[in-house]
Amino acid sequence: MKPSKSHNNHIFICTGKDCQKNGCDQLKSDLKKNVKVHKIKNVSLVKTKCMDYCKLGPNLVVNGELLHDCQSEDIPEILQKLENRHP
Repeated sequence: MKPSKSHNNHIFICTGKDCQKNGCDQLKSDLKKNVKVHKIKNVSLVKTKCMDYCKLGPNLVVNGELLHDCQSEDIPEILQKLENRHP
C-alpha cells in the first residue's frame, strides 16, 4: 500500500437538489478561487451527495464542522476556519 498526498483541510460541499437550487455550484467555484488566491495549501474540495439538511443549504462540512446556509460572502469566515486549524 502506498500513501497518497495528504490534505490537511477538507471541505465537503453538498450537491443535493436543494443545495443546487441555493447556489452550491457557485459557492464551490468561489471557494476554489479563494483558496488559490489566498495560497492555502493542502485543501481538498469534495462534492458530496445530499447531507440531509436540505432546507438549510447550501451545506458544507469544513474540517468536520457542519455549516448551513453557506454563501459566497461567507468565504472569508470559512477560510478562517482552515487557517485556524493549520496556521
